[in-house]
Amino acid sequence: MTPKEATERLDTRTAADRLQIALHNQRYDFVLEHLTCLESVLEIGTGTGNLSATLACRCGKYIGVEFDQATCSIAAQRIGVQGQIIQADARNLPFERSSFSGIVCLEVLEHLGDFVLGIKNIHRCLRPDGMVIISVPFRRRGGASPTNPFHLYEPGEKELLNILRRYFKKVRIFYQYFEESRIMKLARSLHLRKLLGFESLYRSLSQGEPEAIGRLKISAFSHGMKMHLVVIAEEPKAL
Repeated sequence: MTPKEATERLDTRTAADRLQIALHNQRYDFVLEHLTCLESVLEIGTGTGNLSATLACRCGKYIGVEFDQATCSIAAQRIGVQGQIIQADARNLPFERSSFSGIVCLEVLEHLGDFVLGIKNIHRCLRPDGMVIISVPFRRRGGASPTNPFHLYEPGEKELLNILRRYFKKVRIFYQYFEESRIMKLARSLHLRKLLGFESLYRSLSQGEPEAIGRLKISAFSHGMKMHLVVIAEEPKAL
């Protein structure tokens, strides 16, 4: 990951993309609801501190890492004395083995090129009774993003799960998706959205309109268009 590749950051306070704001905030809410190991927490890829500012005040000890130095400074200002933000690379985390009870890694692995190295570092830094929450864009098969040059390699669903199961005893998968009826899903898969009168709803989604945003869900079973994977992994294996 180069400094140029590290510049893709979304600040939910100032961003104009309402869809991305909604997607990010929904994942943040998921973390705040499901992360129960709060004694010592590491957030990998803080960005400008969107989640950090809320998460840090809930933890016994909070450390955030961010690749870009300028972004580190913004995140540090947002959390104040509630924790610490340091510049670091997710592929070479500067912490001792078993340092954290909880780790959060949202929308980071796809930026690394070598996502497995990122998972190995998470595994090394997590306590034996710890929990990590990871999210990545949804893909059936892994590869570089055709639309986002900052996403060097987006792991495929089975590829990611197989690696996580190699390193963790418990792995639970959730989908962040856009809720669709059966006919909507059929129209999308057959490229008939316009013909069947659904094109405006998908356009509303891309524009972040409330009607469409209300259809965004995160659950263990997808009932629509999958957009991101959110995974909870617990109890790192002794390798």
